[in-house]
Amino acid sequence: MSNSPRATPRRKPPRARPAADPAALPVSIWVRVLKTYGLMTRVLRRGLPPGITLPQFDLLAQLLRYESEHDEGGEGMTPTALTRKLLVTGGNVTVIVAGLTRDGLVERRQGVQDRRTVHLRLTPRGRALVERELPRHRAAVAELLAGVPERQLERLRELLGRVNEALEAE
Repeated sequence: MSNSPRATPRRKPPRARPAADPAALPVSIWVRVLKTYGLMTRVLRRGLPPGITLPQFDLLAQLLRYESEHDEGGEGMTPTALTRKLLVTGGNVTVIVAGLTRDGLVERRQGVQDRRTVHLRLTPRGRALVERELPRHRAAVAELLAGVPERQLERLRELLGRVNEALEAE
């Protein structure tokens, strides 16, 4: 036996933890919002009438809302106003409106005060379709979120509203 002191293994100094990534939480939220959107739209698309896409349905519903709140029997909504409400590009609205016009669900009218302006209105057929389908659509959305307590849904709405306000201010 040796009289030398027993060698103790050298421990490595603890590694410094990397600083927390300040973008990790916002990116995680972004991914969850996208995933939720994707999952919900996949289900909601299946509930639409044949030949109607979700963007078309959204546009029809927006026209119905506008006409009933602001413009009953009036000129209708301009494509520019629709673009702002739907948060899509003018090109997207143009393509969607072209299809809905071809299908007899939306009509284009010249403005009364400014004949260069185009206004969009639901046709009687378009109004009947959206009035029939909107309650089904709303019920489907409610069913998708039925597993979340109402109080939490209210909080989520509030928080998403704050995010929207912050983004709109930019």
